[in-house]
Amino acid sequence: MKIEELKPDANFDELIVRILSIDGPRQVQSRDRVLHVWDLLVADETGTTTLTLWGAKTGEEYKVQQVVSITEGWCKMFKDKKQISLG
Repeated sequence: MKIEELKPDANFDELIVRILSIDGPRQVQSRDRVLHVWDLLVADETGTTTLTLWGAKTGEEYKVQQVVSITEGWCKMFKDKKQISLG
């Protein structure tokens, strides 16, 4: 699958992308706890999107320009833009 083929509110089997930038972690208050969120700008030959990862150290596993395969992910709309996350 390619970024341009992603459909909001739908799962996808596999997406291969290159990481363009890494932002995080930032803290988000959720009910009674604080969560850590990373936003990775990723791209393929058809476009760009944001990969959102949850966890204090999760984003430390990745590097800018690294090519990654995202499996069993899902897509949603956030602030009028497609955003993906791990299943």
